[in-house]
Amino acid sequence: MNNYKLLILDFDGTLCATHDAIIFCIKRTFKLLNISMPKHDFIDETIRAGLGMKKTIEVLCPDLTYQQVQHALTTYETIYLAEGEDKSSVFPKTAETLEKLSTLGLILTVVSNKAVTAVNTALERFQLKQYIAMIIGDTQTLKKKPDPMAYIDFIKPKYKEINPKQILMIGDTPADLLFAQNIGADSCWAEYGYGDKKACLAIHPTYTIKQFADLLTIIA
Repeated sequence: MNNYKLLILDFDGTLCATHDAIIFCIKRTFKLLNISMPKHDFIDETIRAGLGMKKTIEVLCPDLTYQQVQHALTTYETIYLAEGEDKSSVFPKTAETLEKLSTLGLILTVVSNKAVTAVNTALERFQLKQYIAMIIGDTQTLKKKPDPMAYIDFIKPKYKEINPKQILMIGDTPADLLFAQNIGADSCWAEYGYGDKKACLAIHPTYTIKQFADLLTIIA
């Protein structure tokens, strides 16, 4: 039996299957803006690294100016909200698992490198938002995971009575697992997601789950 009181959940590749939506919207953005299209495998590699979209664009197109990156980011986010949502879905038994975790008295939060508007929209669409106490997503000022800013500036001040050893971070990429290390929390690698297996295992996550519902075997 563990002593976890608060769970930090990643979004892409942990709660929701968004890989196809992200790939589609990146390609759509590049085509619309007449930016040279990177190879599919290179795009896939950046997704597996768990980078935020701004950093992803910078990695895919290192020659773009700051203004061009910002324009591409805004275009991507607009396309994602308009066309990407329909290409995403929740992983099996996500809602049932969140409901059970909530019933057990755990505080559920989401920390994502995805734009916060898109995260909120998806959680509402899939009727998951009712289980989430706090949602933290990409903004112009928030430093991305694995930087601990989301925890230090938002989660820690609200839940002062909960120490990091009572927190479990669940995510599918190295950024998530390193975020857990940086805040002093245990980590759970969502093997079913998009993260590179070798890179994730090298970080030595506390737990590994093959499907989201397996989280109950750790908590219950």
